Amino acid sequence: MSKYDILIKGGTIVDGTNMPRFFGDIAIKNGLVERISSNIPASDAARVIDAEGKIVAPGVIDPHTHYDAQIHWDPYCTNSGWHGNTSVVVGNCGFGFMPCAPEARDRYMLMMENTEQVPLSAMRAALPWTWETFPQWIDHMKQVHKGVNVAAFMPLNSLMIYVMGYEASKKRGATPAERQRMRDMLNEAMDKGAIGFGFSYLNQFNSHKDIDGSPMPTDMMQIDDALYLAEVLRERDQGVIQMLAELPVVVANRREVEEIARVSGRPVLHTVIAAFDGLPEFHTSVMGWLDDVEAKGLNIFSQALAARTWNEFNAVDYNAWQNVDPFLEFTNGGDAAAKAALAADPAFRKRASEQYDPALMGGAGGPLESLILHGAHGAEGWVKHEGKQIDEIARLEGKAPVDVFFDIVAASGAMADFRTTVSSSEDPVKIAQILRHKRTLAGTSDGGAHVKFFSGGQYATDNIVHLVRGSGLMTLEEIHHKLSYVPARVLGLYKRGALLEGYAADIYIYDYAKLNYKRNEYDVVHDMPGGEFRRVVRAEGIEWIMVNGEITFKGGQTTGAVPGRLLGNGGPLIDASLFARSGIAAE
Repeated sequence: MSKYDILIKGGTIVDGTNMPRFFGDIAIKNGLVERISSNIPASDAARVIDAEGKIVAPGVIDPHTHYDAQIHWDPYCTNSGWHGNTSVVVGNCGFGFMPCAPEARDRYMLMMENTEQVPLSAMRAALPWTWETFPQWIDHMKQVHKGVNVAAFMPLNSLMIYVMGYEASKKRGATPAERQRMRDMLNEAMDKGAIGFGFSYLNQFNSHKDIDGSPMPTDMMQIDDALYLAEVLRERDQGVIQMLAELPVVVANRREVEEIARVSGRPVLHTVIAAFDGLPEFHTSVMGWLDDVEAKGLNIFSQALAARTWNEFNAVDYNAWQNVDPFLEFTNGGDAAAKAALAADPAFRKRASEQYDPALMGGAGGPLESLILHGAHGAEGWVKHEGKQIDEIARLEGKAPVDVFFDIVAASGAMADFRTTVSSSEDPVKIAQILRHKRTLAGTSDGGAHVKFFSGGQYATDNIVHLVRGSGLMTLEEIHHKLSYVPARVLGLYKRGALLEGYAADIYIYDYAKLNYKRNEYDVVHDMPGGEFRRVVRAEGIEWIMVNGEITFKGGQTTGAVPGRLLGNGGPLIDASLFARSGIAAE
């Protein structure tokens, strides 16, 4: 019988701790890194992977995804799974499916479709709805085949709706009895393995609106209700809170983030920090604030949208402009024919032109003038302008950008494709500045969401290609530290995120020179339940991915192995008893 299950032989190990890289071997047994040394005999292992000339790194941990539904039909949570991601966190921004009363299931799915653009037909086909409470959802998820590890926040929208009722949760604060029930349910969820709770608090400004155009419950909640729940984490001395509280120009609820951190005494993940060329002081302002709150003794981190991403969409599928009233009306305006008719309506055009504000659109994918006409599709008079930005077309046509956009929508029957130049700045200096700050987390992929116009799961590959190999502004040691070990420590994921003896064998091996992905155009695939399409970005140069010591990908192709586990919050990394108490070991 072999001493080890797998031996990774002769690789360049970047262990995630920010220590210098070194050449060596990694022996894996029972899902853990058993030994790291310079010359472990190949004969000691049942299987040997030749990693000579390759980078061996800890699997990527993404703290901000929406794979809550997709994990049911895609155990590898692609795009993320293709790009070395071995652990994902769901329940972000207060959106999720637990707890959920049976009569509210359709309403939850409609809410998820409108806020995160997860296709309703796919959810209806794939979600078995064998749970109602969070603990029941955990029991269900233990039976779901997982090719990645999954950790979950209690989604606060779901909790409020379950306890208060849908209408009441949007109109008033919780009663003392409702507060106590939510508190009890949060404790039950964390006993079972929840890593904390997540919610959005953007008031009426969130571009994630409900199906009726109204804000989500947590966006308009009385913040005292969230503070009451934050006390649960203080009492347990356990858990993390994720809080979407800031959009550039639109809203910055930093004082409330500070209060949540003060009351809970726990890490709070402020969402989001990003660099924007048109807002040169936004990211530096957030970083300065993070320094200030650290000086106050508050444990706040900011989730970074720090990769080169873009949107590709037509007017039927895109609905991220809901923080501007006429565009909210437009995105909720029905099917393609109805939207084309609305785009041609003079009264609507007048309202849209009067209320259009490029600054307000920037946080939701970009202002109209920055869009590129990606495919006219039936609008013959506009084909000559394909590949040009709307502001250039507007100058050539002698019109305002808003009129050009709606002219193209109307002429194409709402089927013309547009592409954003970039969702945030491509300046590597600014992106590196964000990721090198000690209180930022890499990874706001939104994986599983917005699938008909966006993909962010390639962020780790992009960070390496752009910031290390391309510009030299960061080292591999620095970037893998940010991609894996920092989120593991902040989220309290016990013995994850680094290649150390006794740690989980979540690993990916890649060819540094060949690591890449196709930029500037998504592949369209019809691989969702019911044949729904999504836009994807595959990885190049990643040769092996392992989750808990089992190989899930070889040469970019899945092996069919599903070794992923549910991860709970283990508290301090030195406290194994808390780790066991969290429920992670029960699967």
